[in-house]
Amino acid sequence: MGSTRASPRGVRYFLSEGAQAFRRNGLMSLAAVTTTVVTLLALGAALIVASTLEYIARQLESQVQAVVYVKDGLSGAAVDAVRARLASLPGVTGVVYVSKGEALDRLRKTLGSDVYMRDVLARNPLPASFVVDADRPDRLDGIAAAARRLPGVETATYGGSTAVRLLALTRMVRLGGAAVGAALALVALVIIASTIRLTVFARRAEIEVMRLVGATAWFIRWPFVIEGAITGACGAAVAFAAVAGLYALVVHGARDSLPFLPLPGPEQVALSLSWKLMAWGIVIGVVGSLLAVRRYLRA
Repeated sequence: MGSTRASPRGVRYFLSEGAQAFRRNGLMSLAAVTTTVVTLLALGAALIVASTLEYIARQLESQVQAVVYVKDGLSGAAVDAVRARLASLPGVTGVVYVSKGEALDRLRKTLGSDVYMRDVLARNPLPASFVVDADRPDRLDGIAAAARRLPGVETATYGGSTAVRLLALTRMVRLGGAAVGAALALVALVIIASTIRLTVFARRAEIEVMRLVGATAWFIRWPFVIEGAITGACGAAVAFAAVAGLYALVVHGARDSLPFLPLPGPEQVALSLSWKLMAWGIVIGVVGSLLAVRRYLRA
């Protein structure tokens, strides 16, 4: 019993004792699981929001295009002159003219509306534009800046500026989620430690006998570690089901009302979220159990 290596029989013993202790604690185990769920719900929500914003930003960055809006009333010769100047800019690989009518048709198709917008609007408010393709995303800023200085150009935009703002917002969400998650994790640790401390106290006589016959501190600790891991894993499973299910509902609704918004699929998010929440849940449970037994078992 004094060996530090766990035999298959010993592993079965640890798992059995940990599971039985989890069931015996009843309401306290439920309270610990519930607190873990709340902690991981907050963390999971922050992870999903941050990953979604980052995904949208990467999608915008991957679109190696700038849109150059021209002033209304330009003559055909002036439009051709703008086209030629744009095509001569460094890094430009293609220039496509989009008329006011084509811009309105594209908007109607993007919105997925059944209403023919030409019958609704008295006049077309959209400007004509050029869609400019570049060989690399890092060229877009310079292309847009040069295009704004051309005669006949109203303004020029590209996805990179929006992507930069989204990535900054992503960092803020991650930091905020980490702060809230850390605070809630401390609460979860206290409750899990209190739950397992009840088990340790109830078995203090048995633990003392085990130590007298030569059991190592870690041999005695393992069932409590397993109990904490079970508590954390149960909380993680419930939190994952809630967060992933809610995200799937949000994506389903967004694809109907905002079909132009690029969102990662529920399966993609679930794959990334599942192991992160499970890892955090188990870590919280194990650390809580170690805090609970350190007073009684000092290696």
